[in-house]
Amino acid sequence: MTIALMSMLAYSTVFGQPGLANSIGFLKVEGEALRNTVGAWFGVLFWLIGALSLFASAMGIVDYTSRLASDVLKTVYLRERAISVNRVYFLVVWAMTLIGICVLLAGFDQPLILLVMSASFAASMMFVYSILLIVLNRRALPGPIKVRSYRLAALIWSVAFFGSLTVLTLIQQAQKLLG
Repeated sequence: MTIALMSMLAYSTVFGQPGLANSIGFLKVEGEALRNTVGAWFGVLFWLIGALSLFASAMGIVDYTSRLASDVLKTVYLRERAISVNRVYFLVVWAMTLIGICVLLAGFDQPLILLVMSASFAASMMFVYSILLIVLNRRALPGPIKVRSYRLAALIWSVAFFGSLTVLTLIQQAQKLLG
């Protein structure tokens, strides 16, 4: 719903403007159009909500990925170790943070490229996440609370959906790299 509303807002404010770059820079132009149409405060509000939304999205991705990874690592691979799941979560969050820093230091600093990379990684993570949810629910949980029926079907659909997105992305990127 929010994507549809933001698309309609962009269409009504900046669509068809000459010289509008096909990049993330259109958000600046859109904010300026909103400032001129509604008021100066609205352009600032638009940019603030956009920044907070991207921040919350990034934090959510780091959180759910780290929770999943720490749960899997602790329950499957570190079951006999004295390390707590909180400590594993802490280490995974910092590992992801360091990977992000390395990506920025490697020269990937364009917002649109980072957004596309983030979306691609998120889809790949959801693919892996859905598989792990099925495996953990079917193997680790007692019979009465195992995932069943429509929930299992939704997880299988999720594996198929995010798996196909991941495969299509990999094929597309391989074609770009190999010519």
